[in-house]
Amino acid sequence: MASVWKRLQRVGKHASKFQFVASYQELMVECTKKWQPDKLVVVWTRRSRRKSSKSHSWQPGIKNPYRGVVVWPVPENIEITVTLFKDPHAEEFEDKEWTFVIENVRNNKEEEESMMQEWFMLVNKKNALIRRQNQLSLLEKEHDLERRFELLNRELRAMLAIEDWQKTEAQKRREQLLLDELVILVNKRDALVRDLDAQEKQAEEEDEHLERTLEQNKGKMAKKEEKCVLQ
Repeated sequence: MASVWKRLQRVGKHASKFQFVASYQELMVECTKKWQPDKLVVVWTRRSRRKSSKSHSWQPGIKNPYRGVVVWPVPENIEITVTLFKDPHAEEFEDKEWTFVIENVRNNKEEEESMMQEWFMLVNKKNALIRRQNQLSLLEKEHDLERRFELLNRELRAMLAIEDWQKTEAQKRREQLLLDELVILVNKRDALVRDLDAQEKQAEEEDEHLERTLEQNKGKMAKKEEKCVLQ
C-alpha cells in the first residue's frame, strides 16, 4: 500500500538520475573503555542498499587512547546512483536520506574478505551498467514526450484564448484533439516514471540479493560487528 501511495505522489513529477561520490581520506572515531575497534569500514546505506569501503585499522591517539583515526593512504571513492523527483513548480528535488555507518570488523581474514568484496563489486557494477543503459533510454523517451507536450500545450493555450463563439468547427475539433493528445502524453510520461521507479526498486532488490548471497558464502567467516553512526 505504501508503494502504491508513493507512486501516486510521484505522478506528474520530473525524474532525474544523479550520481554521488563519497571520498574517504581520514576518519576520527572516539571510543570508550568498554569498546575500541580493531578495523573499521564505512558503509553508505539506504534501506537494503549498501556501499562499503575497504577495512582499515584504527590507530589510538597518544594523548587520548580512546580517540583515534583511520587513514586512507590513497583516497577511496565510493559511487551511488540515485533517482530524485521534482515537482514542475518546485525549485528543489525531493530528499532521499542516505546514512553513513561505521562498522567494526573483528577477526578479519583479509584475503578471503577482499576476494568476496571484489566479486560483489564486479557483479554490482555489471548490473549497474545494464540498469544505467535502460534508464538512459527511458529518460530519452521522457524528454521527447516533454518536448511534444510543450508544443501541443502552447497550441492549446492559443486555442483557449479564442472565445467559443468565435471558433470554427475545425478549431473546436482541433481543440478537442489537442486535449486528447495531451492526456495521452501525460499517461505515457507517468508510465515512464513508473518504469524508472520499478528499475530503482529492482536495483535495491538485486543489491539486497547479492549482499545476502555474500553473507551466506562467508559461512564461518561471518564476523560479529559493532556499529556506531556518524553524527
